[in-house]
Amino acid sequence: MMELQLQKLRKAANMSQQEMADALGVKKRTYGSWERGEATMSFPQAIECARVLGCTTDALAGIKQQSYADETQANLNDYYESMDDESKAAITETARIMSGKE
Repeated sequence: MMELQLQKLRKAANMSQQEMADALGVKKRTYGSWERGEATMSFPQAIECARVLGCTTDALAGIKQQSYADETQANLNDYYESMDDESKAAITETARIMSGKE
């Protein structure tokens, strides 16, 4: 559901609802109603949300674009997406070391 993705993406960007509302030029109450699914934003507002969050409108809507020919790579990506920031940093560093890339 879009409201769940909007909140998830905002939190991943370390932004408060007030910061998002300010960046979008709307009231905090309006922004919060979008996250809770009580109101629907317009498409131009969704585009602006995506711009502020550095993602696509598909990501806001929870549509996954990435596909992998290798099922293991797809599983790894799913695991990564479910991790908190500290775990992501640890696994990224581990992968860098294991790859031999400096």
